[in-house]
Amino acid sequence: MSDPPRLFLTDCEGPLTRNDNAMEVAAAFVPDGAELFARLSRYDDFLADVLRKPGYNAGDTLRLIVPFLLAYGVGDRDVEEYSADTVLVVPGARDLLRDIAAALPSYIISTSYTPYIRALCRVVGFPFAQCRCTSIDLDAWHLTRDEADWLRDRAEAILERPVIELPEAARSAADLSAADRAAVADLDRLFWTEMGAEGRRSADIVAAVRPIGGGLKLAALREIAAGRRVALADVMYVGDSITDVPPFTALREAGGVTLSFNGNRYALAAAELAAAAADTAPTRELALAFAAGGRAGVLAAVRSFPQVSKPLPRVGLLSEAGAALAHASAYARSHVRGERVARLG
Repeated sequence: MSDPPRLFLTDCEGPLTRNDNAMEVAAAFVPDGAELFARLSRYDDFLADVLRKPGYNAGDTLRLIVPFLLAYGVGDRDVEEYSADTVLVVPGARDLLRDIAAALPSYIISTSYTPYIRALCRVVGFPFAQCRCTSIDLDAWHLTRDEADWLRDRAEAILERPVIELPEAARSAADLSAADRAAVADLDRLFWTEMGAEGRRSADIVAAVRPIGGGLKLAALREIAAGRRVALADVMYVGDSITDVPPFTALREAGGVTLSFNGNRYALAAAELAAAAADTAPTRELALAFAAGGRAGVLAAVRSFPQVSKPLPRVGLLSEAGAALAHASAYARSHVRGERVARLG
C-alpha cells in the first residue's frame, strides 16, 4: 500500500525570513512608524486574542496601518521597491524550500503583503503561484488633504500612549490597567467610529484590505489541502506567531504536524512541536522526515535530535520540554529577528 499524499506548508516571516515587512515599511515612510506599528500590533493582539472581536483576524494590523501609510503619501511602488531591497532570509531557507519542494507539494501562507512575498520568491527561487498572502493596492485609494492631516494627527496621538500590556490571563478590557483600557477605548473609537465619519474614506480602506492571518490562514490551508486531495492529518505546518494559531489548532485536532519555529507565546501554546535555531536546518530535517514517514517519522526525528548545552539549536515536544523550548525560542526570536521584532510578540 502506498503512502498517503502529504503536504508541507509554512509561514514566511519568522520561519523563512527575518523581516517584519509591514513594520519596516511603516518605519521607512512614517515618522516613528515602527513605534506606531508596535502600538497597533498590540491592539491587534487584544482584539484577536483577548476580546476575540467577531470578524477580526490576528494579523489585521496590516489593514489598520494602511490609512496611515496613505496619509504619508506611500504608494505601491514605494512598497515594492523597499520590499525588494530589504528581504532578509533566514540562513538555509533556500535549501529548505528547494529540498522539501522536491519531496512534497509545498506552499507559503503568509500575512505579509504581496510585494514582499514576490520579492522573497525571486530571492529563493520559489514559485509565487504556490503562495497565499495579503493583497494591497495603495494606488487605488486617494485621501483628501484634510483626511490625511487628520490621520497624521491621530498617529501622533497614538504615539503619545505606551504600547498596551496584555497580561497572559487577560480575557477582557477589564483585565488591563486603567491606562491601557483608555488606550484601547481611543483606538476603538478611532477605527470603528471616527474613520467611518461622513466624508472620510479610512474605514473603507481598512475594510478593503484582507490580511491572510488567523482564520484566513486556516481557510487558505484548507483550500490548498482540498485542491491537493490531502487530509489534514497528512499536513505539516510551520509557524511562529498568533496568526498561526488557527492552522495549528485545526491540524492538531486532525492529527497533523505542527511546528513552532522560534515562536512567540501564542505559537508555543498552540503547536505540538517546537524548534529554536539560528537557521532552518531543524525545519529541513523534520520536514524531510515528514516527507519520508509522515507524523511518525517526524516524532522519531524529534526524539533523536541531538541535545546541546548551548542555547541553540533546540527541538522537542512542547508537552515534554515546554519551559526549555520557550526559553530557547525567546532567545532565538530576539537574536535571529532582532529585539524590535521580538517586542511585537
